[in-house]
Amino acid sequence: MQNSQKRLLIFNMDESKAALIRTLCGNLNVRLVRIYRPQYGESIGALAGIPTFQITNQPYRGEDFQNEMMVMCGFKPDELDVFLKAYREAGIPPVWLKATVTPHNMTWSAAQLYRELAEEHRQLHG
Repeated sequence: MQNSQKRLLIFNMDESKAALIRTLCGNLNVRLVRIYRPQYGESIGALAGIPTFQITNQPYRGEDFQNEMMVMCGFKPDELDVFLKAYREAGIPPVWLKATVTPHNMTWSAAQLYRELAEEHRQLHG
């Protein structure tokens, strides 16, 4: 993915926090993509805009997410470090469920990734 294709997918986020993140993304040349509940069944790869994945437009009918989730797409390791540092320095409240797109999770639905991250968080933090 080229520099212009860095994307940040955000899920279940209130508008005031999303606005802070939108400003940060604008400053760092990252495309912010807000994902809504009907899209939670789509694959992470499709939501990230990876060309080999197609949006199915099958509305998600499962449970809503209880927490926010953030997925970073197309960041090189150093760019990810810069983004996360800038996020902290901007004083934006943390998002506990976050991931980067990997070959392993890009085929998962957003709901599947959410469940995995929520379980991981629960195991680590009780």
